[in-house]
Amino acid sequence: MRNGVRHVLGAGAGLPATPLIAAGFLYSASQDPDWLATGALVAAMVLVGALCGSRISPLASLVPGLAFAGTAIFARTPWAGQVRADYAQAYLDLIDPWSLPAGAVLLAASIFPARWRGSERPEPVLVEEQAPAPPPLPKRIPSRY
Repeated sequence: MRNGVRHVLGAGAGLPATPLIAAGFLYSASQDPDWLATGALVAAMVLVGALCGSRISPLASLVPGLAFAGTAIFARTPWAGQVRADYAQAYLDLIDPWSLPAGAVLLAASIFPARWRGSERPEPVLVEEQAPAPPPLPKRIPSRY
C-alpha cells in the first residue's frame, strides 16, 4: 500500500475513533462504578491501544491524541470559563482522570519516524533486452593465389 493511501486511511480511522474514545471516558466517568462503566472504559482503552499499533498510519493516533491533549490543556486555561455551563461539566468529566494521559499516549505513539515511513519495496530489476548474438563468422578460406 502506498504511503499516501495509508495515511488517508489512518486519518479516516482516527476521526471516528475520537468520539468513540470520548464516549467511553464520559460514560465511565458519569456512572457509578459498575461493570458496564468499567466495560466502556476498557473498550476505550482497547481502542487507544489499537490506534497505537505499528501497522496503522500514525495519523490514526495523532488525530485523537491532539484532540484529547488539546481538550485537557484548554480546560485549564482562563478561556475555559467562556464555555457554557452544561458543556463545561462535560469537559471536566472528560479531562478529569483520562484525557491527558490518553492524549499523551496517543501523541507519543505518533512521533516515531519509522511509523511515518512506508514499508520498503524492492525496486524492480529491469532486464535489459539483449540483442541476439550475431552468427559466427565464417572460417577463413585460404586463397589459391
